[in-house]
Amino acid sequence: MSKHWKTGLFVMVLSGIFAASAWAVPTRLTVRTLAHDAKFIGSVVGGMKVVVKDYYTEQVLASGMIMGATGDTKLLMTQPVTRGMVRSKGKATAKAVFEFDIDDPLKLLVEVIGPMGAEADIHKEVKTTWLLPGQDIAGDGLLFEMTGLIVHPHNPEAHEFFPLGATLPITAVVTPMCGCPIQADSPLWNARDYTVKATIYKGSKIIAELPLKYADKTSNFGTSFTPKEAGGYRVIFTAHDKRNNQGVGISGFVVAAPKK
Repeated sequence: MSKHWKTGLFVMVLSGIFAASAWAVPTRLTVRTLAHDAKFIGSVVGGMKVVVKDYYTEQVLASGMIMGATGDTKLLMTQPVTRGMVRSKGKATAKAVFEFDIDDPLKLLVEVIGPMGAEADIHKEVKTTWLLPGQDIAGDGLLFEMTGLIVHPHNPEAHEFFPLGATLPITAVVTPMCGCPIQADSPLWNARDYTVKATIYKGSKIIAELPLKYADKTSNFGTSFTPKEAGGYRVIFTAHDKRNNQGVGISGFVVAAPKK
């Protein structure tokens, strides 16, 4: 094989590589999550993690966080939804945007995980979509709807100690997945629409099942409990509303025996 022929072959291969690269088109994928019966999920509840994978190989192509504001309350909660309506108006509304240089259709497997501040109520949802060269998925983007409630145990704090005979506050903060406020007589998230309960265990035995009432403070529900025995206790908080949202929070405490 002559030297000139080898050189010509090398140039042809390089030309083919650069020609293929030249056809790649920057294409954007926008991902958002909407709380069921509420607003967009974003920074106020710790954001949502997004993992973008190749559908066929499950190779991770990109990852990031959905961050930003919960969006326009009037647009999301009081106006009728019509076909083609973009509900994520405003640059601040929570989203994650990824850009891929592609020259062929790319089938994606997209996972959203969160809200990251929701503790026991972190969920994962998965969708598939084709991404076509030059055809951005924009506006509301690839939109996930996250069903559930966030239930944060407030009292007792995990592994908190109390003396025997003390009456303990049993309280939790409950919100939709977006962290939106539950209030008395609210036209949107009315405290009367939520049922919150604390189940108290000692070992595997249920000691008490206590309904928690709205505590006249945004998203706060509470009651009290007087343990009769020393030892370790576990508290499982549950909450549900009238629109199939449910959530769980878990805590525990220790009652110390009197010193002799």
